[in-house]
Amino acid sequence: MRCLLLLVALLLGSLWGRAASVPEMQRRLQTQPADTGRVRLLNGLCYTLHDNQPTLALRYGEQAVTLARELPDRPGLMRGLLALASCYANLADGPHALELQQEALLLARQLRSNDGLVRSFTGMGSVYHERNDTAAALRNYRRALSYAYEPDVQVSSQLVLFGNLGNLYFTMRYRARGMLFTRRALALARSNHDRAGESLYLANMGTYYLQMKRLATAEGLLRKAVSLLEPLPEQRFEAGHLELLATVLLLNNELEEAEELTRRALVLARSLDYQERVLDAYSLLADISAARRQYDYAYEWQLRFRSLNDSLNSRSRLQTLMALQTRYETADKERIIQQLTDRENVLQQRNRAQIGAIVTLLLGLGGAGLLYTKLRRSRAALATNNHALEQTSAELRQVAASKDRLYAIVAHDLRGPVTSFASVTELIDFYLRQGDEAGLRRLPELVRQSAQQLNHLLDNLLNWAVSQTGELAFRPQVLAVAELFEGTRRLYANALEAKQLTLQLDTEPGLALWADAHMSQTILRNLVGNALKFTPAGGEIRLVARAGGAGQVVLRVEDTGPGIPPEQVAALHHSEALAPPLQGPRSGTGLGLLLCRAFAKRQAGSLRIESTPGHGTTVHVTLPAAGASTRA
Repeated sequence: MRCLLLLVALLLGSLWGRAASVPEMQRRLQTQPADTGRVRLLNGLCYTLHDNQPTLALRYGEQAVTLARELPDRPGLMRGLLALASCYANLADGPHALELQQEALLLARQLRSNDGLVRSFTGMGSVYHERNDTAAALRNYRRALSYAYEPDVQVSSQLVLFGNLGNLYFTMRYRARGMLFTRRALALARSNHDRAGESLYLANMGTYYLQMKRLATAEGLLRKAVSLLEPLPEQRFEAGHLELLATVLLLNNELEEAEELTRRALVLARSLDYQERVLDAYSLLADISAARRQYDYAYEWQLRFRSLNDSLNSRSRLQTLMALQTRYETADKERIIQQLTDRENVLQQRNRAQIGAIVTLLLGLGGAGLLYTKLRRSRAALATNNHALEQTSAELRQVAASKDRLYAIVAHDLRGPVTSFASVTELIDFYLRQGDEAGLRRLPELVRQSAQQLNHLLDNLLNWAVSQTGELAFRPQVLAVAELFEGTRRLYANALEAKQLTLQLDTEPGLALWADAHMSQTILRNLVGNALKFTPAGGEIRLVARAGGAGQVVLRVEDTGPGIPPEQVAALHHSEALAPPLQGPRSGTGLGLLLCRAFAKRQAGSLRIESTPGHGTTVHVTLPAAGASTRA
């Protein structure tokens, strides 16, 4: 069962007094000229009507604000903005109400009106309180509390602040604090003979005892609150009191009276266009129908509740609230920064004046000129040194980046040969367990081959390091594709056997390249090594060579691994430098692929990747074919 919490969203009492009735003020308005007196009359009408006739009050409030801007009448404008904000808050237009209250806050600061500050912060807090943003509400109420005890703050302003703060603490389950501020507000209301305020804070105390499950006490307080409002035209407060009392009766299972009170509250809320109270009435009627096991009616009321709730709490409205809150906090910070800047400027001016006087007295114009000359020279020398230091730093960063790049490449490309040695150790262990002496006798040859390939790999890495300085020699020659493929198979023979993979070679007879042997071998070693790493046991790797168009040979490395996601393939195609580590089924640094692409490009070739997740990966390397002239 949801507990209704009564929110004091409006300013109680009167900003300017309620001695005159609405008809009397309307008659006076007909003969009042366009001066500050007319602004006060318009503001009085707006505030008097903002509870029970907020739509009519809007017209008077807008006129008051427009006239106050034209005169100009800044005190009247501040009061008009606050009254107009109350109207929009009553009509559930929190964003616009907040914007008006922020403008009133700026005026209150300019006018040094502590009462205006209290009312502005309290009004902004009530908007956030109504939207259940307790953090923002508490922040604004505390700011209002810091000015609440200044001499020029009206009792009505203190009354609203204490009541709202007490209600917020009840909502946040800080019941002791909530009771403290509610009792303060109740005492102020009684001392000022404010029956509406007394009723409101009695209802707040009833809410507290409702939360404590002391239903009898809560019912008594709420009935007293309702009775205080009966001779008064405070229909907005009466709607809220009736809903709270209906909540208590529902918990006591007094369903007939609970439904009657809720329907009375709904009629009042609809007549006032008080959407929040309409929303609470829908929820209560849904709960009452459910308690009676009238689930069809409960479902209907719940649908109405959801529809209205979505309208009141639309995304755009909440975003506007957040934007306005950010704008206010930014403006507040800018104001503080400007104050500090102004203060610093004053201090700097005083210091400059003192320094100038001392220099003039002690050194005179000649000494000042000499000092100025030396200062300029020192600045020039410092600028020169800074420029040289920046150049040196840039060079050091470039050297460090090249060093890190080389270390990364070495670490990556050493992985394949070291894996081969690790595979030999696994074979040794396997043959020992099987007692296979013939297999053990074959292992020295495998170790020797791996060591030779490791030596070749280190040569290639050295060539890569030299290529980063632009000094790598490109020595093309005729290379038989079948021999390149066979050399690659010999290099990874033990690793293939250890991982139970097959390597198939498929090349056209007599196919040859016009390419650098070391670069070409490095490309195949890296691509086959990557395929071996990512292909599961029992899979297959294929090396395929076909003659392409325009005197090219296309080498393909195909595997039956898990494949690469499309977004990673796209990133690899566009990578011209060391990329962030890849994530997923094929993870790695990308160094080997970067090395292959660089060597392919150096030989007037290209590299392309095709992959489908779950269906393996194919890397296409295009290199120049060996023509008749090159063979000769």
